Amino acid sequence: MKKILSLILLLIFLQTLSFPITAQAKYQDWDRYVARYQEENKYLQYEGGLIVLLGDSLTEFFPLDELRKRYNIINRGIRMDAVADANSRLKASVLDAKPQTVLIMLGTNDVCAYWLEPEEVVKRYRSLLERIQTELPETKIVVQSVLLTRDANYNNYIRPINAGLVNLCREMNVAFLDHNPGLMEGDRLGAKFTTDGIHLSQAGYNLLADNIRKYLSSPVQVVHQGKLVFSSTSKVKEDQEVLVNLRSFALDTGGTVLWTEDGKVRFIKGNQEFEWAIGSKEMLDNGKKVLLPTPLEILDNNVYVPLAPLAECLSYTLSCSEDKKFIAIQPPESKSTIATKK
Repeated sequence: MKKILSLILLLIFLQTLSFPITAQAKYQDWDRYVARYQEENKYLQYEGGLIVLLGDSLTEFFPLDELRKRYNIINRGIRMDAVADANSRLKASVLDAKPQTVLIMLGTNDVCAYWLEPEEVVKRYRSLLERIQTELPETKIVVQSVLLTRDANYNNYIRPINAGLVNLCREMNVAFLDHNPGLMEGDRLGAKFTTDGIHLSQAGYNLLADNIRKYLSSPVQVVHQGKLVFSSTSKVKEDQEVLVNLRSFALDTGGTVLWTEDGKVRFIKGNQEFEWAIGSKEMLDNGKKVLLPTPLEILDNNVYVPLAPLAECLSYTLSCSEDKKFIAIQPPESKSTIATKK
């Protein structure tokens, strides 16, 4: 009998190693946080350019000092929140603040605390996004990826959630900002980016802050199949050509960026190879010269190239909103579903 009992206890212990104990339903000070948001919202209505970060502990613990030097950002993250929890406080957290932009990072607790199926998490996300679009049609929405962890069991749930969110964002004309590629070490969250396998270290937050900064400084919201591509505009004021961050574009379209020995930048996708020389208004498409409206630009050590001629050479279509602040890039096999967009 003792041997059987010992075996049962051992199995329970081993299970807790692979599947950590689930969190409480809500943080004990959840109501106090919401009450504080309601009080803050009385004054936020007089502020312009407001940016809200909505999320769980990964958002709550975000050190925002550097971003706040340039942007009017408020943190509406509450530890232990799942998507449904954030939706239940959406009025106080986002809707009443009437932000210009809301960046959302949720879903970790839906996995780590509740083991919800990916389809259910995406369904709950849809409900949250629909409320924001209905109540705040002028607010820009950015869905940030659910961050991968050091635990393979969690990641097996997180990956299909992110795939579902990309499809949802494409359907709803919402931008999806994927932080995971820069945080990866092999197939999981890099050790230097985390403190405990789930939460981020300062190095992890530095990467998130850099991505958010690139997005917020993008004058045009450019998306490829739902995924955000960082953008800029040409310095020539009479011709504000939209430029895209070449590495960001390559990451989302499945291409590769290389620098040649003679200082030229090259983009390879499938059987096509593009090349730009610094200062030149020409692009080479498999050796064929293509005249550009403006040369490439280097901003903060990142290469930005004119979007329109690159898209045309790839047979991509560009669908632009009425105010030209939102551009959807669609590959040849896809049809644009862009609706009237702010």
